[in-house]
Amino acid sequence: MSAFSQFSKLIHARFEELSKHELFVTAAGDDVWAAYLAAFPAGTNEIYRERTEHDCSCCRNFIRNLGNVAAIVDGRVVSVWGGVVAEYPYNVVQARLNTLVVESAISGVFRTKERQYGAEKTFEQRDDGVHTWHHFHGRVAPKHFSATPAEARGEINTTFAVFQRGVAEISVEAIDTVLDLIASKALYRGEEFEKQVQQFRPFVSKPALHLWANIESRVARLKNTVIGTLLVDITSGVDIETAVKSFEQKVAPTNYKRPTALITKGMVDQALKTIAELDLEGALKRRFAKIGDISVNNVLWVDNSVKGKMRDGVAGLLMGEVAGKAGDAKAQAITIDDFMNEIVPRATGMELFIKNTQQSNFVSLTAPEVADSGRLFKWSNDFGWSYDGNITDSIKEKVKRAGGNVTNAKLRVSLAWYNHDDLDIHCVTPSGDHIYYFNKCGVLDVDMNAGRGTTREPVENLSWGTLQDGVYQIHVNQYSRRETTNVGFELEVENAGAAHQYTYRNAVTGTVRALSLTIKNGLIADIKTGPDLVGGGFSTEKWGVKTEQFVKVNTLMKSPNHWDGNSVGNKHWFFILKDCANPEPTRGIYNEFLNSNLEKHRKVFEVLGNKTKCPVVDEQLSGVGFSSTRQDEVLVRVASAASSRLYNVKF
Repeated sequence: MSAFSQFSKLIHARFEELSKHELFVTAAGDDVWAAYLAAFPAGTNEIYRERTEHDCSCCRNFIRNLGNVAAIVDGRVVSVWGGVVAEYPYNVVQARLNTLVVESAISGVFRTKERQYGAEKTFEQRDDGVHTWHHFHGRVAPKHFSATPAEARGEINTTFAVFQRGVAEISVEAIDTVLDLIASKALYRGEEFEKQVQQFRPFVSKPALHLWANIESRVARLKNTVIGTLLVDITSGVDIETAVKSFEQKVAPTNYKRPTALITKGMVDQALKTIAELDLEGALKRRFAKIGDISVNNVLWVDNSVKGKMRDGVAGLLMGEVAGKAGDAKAQAITIDDFMNEIVPRATGMELFIKNTQQSNFVSLTAPEVADSGRLFKWSNDFGWSYDGNITDSIKEKVKRAGGNVTNAKLRVSLAWYNHDDLDIHCVTPSGDHIYYFNKCGVLDVDMNAGRGTTREPVENLSWGTLQDGVYQIHVNQYSRRETTNVGFELEVENAGAAHQYTYRNAVTGTVRALSLTIKNGLIADIKTGPDLVGGGFSTEKWGVKTEQFVKVNTLMKSPNHWDGNSVGNKHWFFILKDCANPEPTRGIYNEFLNSNLEKHRKVFEVLGNKTKCPVVDEQLSGVGFSSTRQDEVLVRVASAASSRLYNVKF
């Protein structure tokens, strides 16, 4: 057997071995044929007739079509010319061709409609008999054969292009963010995509060779999937809330509600880093404030019975108990500023008349577990407050923030609730018009949680610039129930500067007949409530005190954002009531309170505030509060050394 015959057999066996793998075309191309002819050492390529012995059409057919083909084995490019040991001079030829092919970039996948290239043997009739010629040859394996090779190559090469763009346009940080969202159940159908995202992660920033080696991976086209779009959006800097919303629009039903806030481990880690840098760990654990926390400098008035419990004492203040009743004396109207300047300095006792409509005014003060634990809030102390329902201000303020008309309306009826449900407010006017989300009539100007739940503090608002005399029927309809917690709703009615609030504590099913408002000469002449609506003139118990009667005031103070010379944001006046105690854990941290260094971590603190609620204790500073942002009034009975008088204090 000739040396070339042995060489061709080795190359044939090598090609069959490589054919067990995916085969690729390299950029060497037609250069392999020229390199092959030039690779023979001088004097080793004998002349036969007018041609050299090794440039027959069979060998040329093999080398030009299969000589530049390679496979990827164990992460390395291997060619048909490597991995074999041939005799001289063919070992020199194979070494040069192997170097050329493996150092050339892969340009695509190999597919062909030919079944084989070259031929093992050909025969030539000569004068001295039949001469046998040996050639390079290779049979194409079924996996590399295609009746439409251009189409097959195009599909796989396109997959590679998508794969390559994906690993370049998707960052590891974005992948980790999405995996965090999936782990925290904050991404709709996230579990379905988790394995794909995990499998894609190791490919990020890998070279083309690694991608070609894994071209059959099920995640090669991940970039062009909905989860891939989310990853690209986050990598490119799209706000995570916006990116996830876009994702959910593609995969979620219209009534989908996200069960948890959109925060990730990375976001939490960054927030914790900032907290550590500002030495605020101690400020995060919250509790109810007690009278011993409060300085005399931060109260406007304190009853004699509790003064000794204050942090620095108020021994110099002589204030007596409330004695007797006010009788039927007519209340004197007075502004809160005049009340503070003219009446409070002479007061020896104080009682507040709590209306049913003021149940949402109940409020608790909160404090850090660790005193002097750093500046968590915008003001220079770490005291906060929380109204009933874990909110910081009135329904009216929320409607205003949502763009509703709260200033120029002759009549305003606002609906508020505290979960992801889609409640709708309806009104039938005296003329028979039915106002609701599909027929807004220029009256319904805020409609929240429609389509899907987006907030747990939604409001809707009806506002009239002109009024007819007659009856306005107000109904609340459960359009889409999405949660079973924090059920019910509140209604706030405002007319001619007077506000009334009504509460419905049951789960809303179907349509609730809520209020019947009788208007005469532009003013409310009568309000009738539907079944189970709390409000009006009957007494009920709230936080240990009775409504629709006078309750003793222990302390009167401004909100902590206006203590110690601070003047940050809306001002509130808190009347701390005797025996008033919030029976539910309350939030001590709100995003509205956070100092500027922490605002970039608002999403984390939204969750943190909910997870760090103050546990219920017997001793607490709770009562009713009134905001400077809302027109409100309260009846106060004030005792002084000379008399006891009633004041209708207006805020």
